[in-house]
Amino acid sequence: LEVTDPSQKKVKLGSLMLGQRVNKQVVLVNHSLLDLSFTLTLSTNTPLDPKDLSVSPAGELKLKSGGGSCKVEIQFSPHQHIPPFSAALQAKFAGFFHPLLTIEGCCKGVEVHLDSNHLSFGAVVQHCKTSRRIVMMNTGDASARFQWQTDFPPELSIKPVKGYICPGKDVPFEVTFAPLKPCNDLRYENLSCFIEGSPFVKLTVTGSCIQASTSKEVVNFACRVRSSQTQSLSITNPCSERCSIRPAIEGEQWSATLFLTFEPNQTKTFDITYRPLTMTPDGHKHLGSVFFSFPAGKGMLFSLQGTATPPKAKDTIMHELPAKTKHCEVLQVNNWLSRQQRFCVLLEVLKHEKTDPTVFLKGHDSIEVPALTKRDYKMSFFAYRDGDYNTKVTFRNEVTGEYLFYLVNFKVRPPGVLSTIKLETPVRQMASAALNVENPLTTATSFTTECKCGDIKAPPQQTVPGQSKGVLSFEYLPLHVEETVHFQAALGNSYSTPVKFINYSHLMTKYHCKTDCPDFIVDRSVSASPGFPSGSEVRVEVRFEPHQLGEVKGQLSLTSETGGEYIFPLCGVCILPSPQGPFRITAGGSVTIPFKNVFRQTTTFSLQVDNPCFTVKAVNSIPSKKTQNILVSFEAPTGGPPGPWFGKMTICSQDSEVHSKPCSWVYYLKGQRPQSSLET
Repeated sequence: LEVTDPSQKKVKLGSLMLGQRVNKQVVLVNHSLLDLSFTLTLSTNTPLDPKDLSVSPAGELKLKSGGGSCKVEIQFSPHQHIPPFSAALQAKFAGFFHPLLTIEGCCKGVEVHLDSNHLSFGAVVQHCKTSRRIVMMNTGDASARFQWQTDFPPELSIKPVKGYICPGKDVPFEVTFAPLKPCNDLRYENLSCFIEGSPFVKLTVTGSCIQASTSKEVVNFACRVRSSQTQSLSITNPCSERCSIRPAIEGEQWSATLFLTFEPNQTKTFDITYRPLTMTPDGHKHLGSVFFSFPAGKGMLFSLQGTATPPKAKDTIMHELPAKTKHCEVLQVNNWLSRQQRFCVLLEVLKHEKTDPTVFLKGHDSIEVPALTKRDYKMSFFAYRDGDYNTKVTFRNEVTGEYLFYLVNFKVRPPGVLSTIKLETPVRQMASAALNVENPLTTATSFTTECKCGDIKAPPQQTVPGQSKGVLSFEYLPLHVEETVHFQAALGNSYSTPVKFINYSHLMTKYHCKTDCPDFIVDRSVSASPGFPSGSEVRVEVRFEPHQLGEVKGQLSLTSETGGEYIFPLCGVCILPSPQGPFRITAGGSVTIPFKNVFRQTTTFSLQVDNPCFTVKAVNSIPSKKTQNILVSFEAPTGGPPGPWFGKMTICSQDSEVHSKPCSWVYYLKGQRPQSSLET
């Protein structure tokens, strides 16, 4: 049993509006060898009203075997908003369902509702007024016009009365309650708002009207928006009985404890907090009141006035970075409301009369933050020139006018060395290179070139069109061989020599020093006096401390953001260690000889003496580049000649993998009796 046309296995009804209707017709055919009796059923992924989607004929259908057929009509006539759906048309036989085709469609419509259908104003003093805010939300997929009923009670008003609401958007309303006569229970039910293409939205408002006491006081508050201020009120129970009261607070900006319990004629302090979520325009204030109702009809009323000033910066952030370096900053955006807010973002550089084309602040134009949560906003900063740049990032709700902002200050240093281009060529032969010069400005700009090396030639000026890149070519023609700094030291010893160069920077400059070989040791930095224009000589002490015999080559690099880069080839030769001593020891005494492990690994050494009058204390493994004190003792033979006695101590490495050639150190020893005269 199937549809005669295979293309109708998926029937698409399309996207309809309310009031529209569409009919589709398919033909079913029985290709089996038996007569079939069945009914048609619909199975949907979401519940659908049979009035919206129906299939006919209804009831039991009978098709003869071998080609019996019938027509089936599908009707889609939506009476409400229906999101995209998928329905399966099935043939129900005795005990099982047989799928025939699928049906797809939707109905665009308006779904409008209020964030609250009930608005309570509490107790409001006669001839005073207070306002509450409600929000209309359109969660449908079509726009609609709205209009509140025109016959509102005289105590109530709402703004705006009419307007237009788009899909996925909110419209805030301000409802004002101004009771005229005292009443304990004022109720206004089923206040209707007409919605185009949707049922009415209804609102219920409740409140009460009380008379103000004759002893009215005014309490003033002032703080920044979204901060708070708390003040204390002195409240006295005028009754001679114990009572519990519930203060009636008007004004959503104020909050306090819900209940107070008084002993007879007791005076208590009542704390009330002003926490405004909106700023007050110039000349306006937030108005409210707090009323304390005591038994026997007695009460006390305080009028509340609040001034909410603009917010201060959420944070002031400082960064220091070199020019031509991109910096990404993540700022946290908080939503203080119980509904989603959309903030427009303004990025600006402060204290500049006109826009600086060499500074770039980039980020999204807006950000949406869910209710009572926070989200991260990413902005990037890029400056081509050094200087101090103070920026401000403002997040503003265009509907309410409320905003928050950050101050992000950047101290931009000169860019320093962007890259190193290595040029190597035989003497009196030319080598050339090129680099890209980018012009971020919209107009053509001329760049000047400067090089402290006389062997490098480049054009004195380069003009690059706006917002494009140019190519700067230069040539290197050395007329003499660069001088290499030479060192020589015995294994276990070190040798130091100064390396000199000329600093041409016009500022006090710090050069960072490093070598590419651990056998050459240099301080991390050296300071240079201003040398512009003739130059000032700078000395850098380099120490050669080899770890194996033979020749070692390295390179000394001196770099500065303002002074440039200097490179010196280094060449060191390590020779065999020379014998040391003699070390004089008095009979019965000892001497300490320092010995350093010059190898790059922890090493075990053997110690031997060739005269039994001298003894040496064995040592464990010595860590790399560490010094161990070796204790040598001397005992003179009993009787015999007066001396002196001579010996030799030899220290040899036991780890063959740490050096390529056998290494040993010789120390001469001289022992003598206490009464003997010293010999040189």
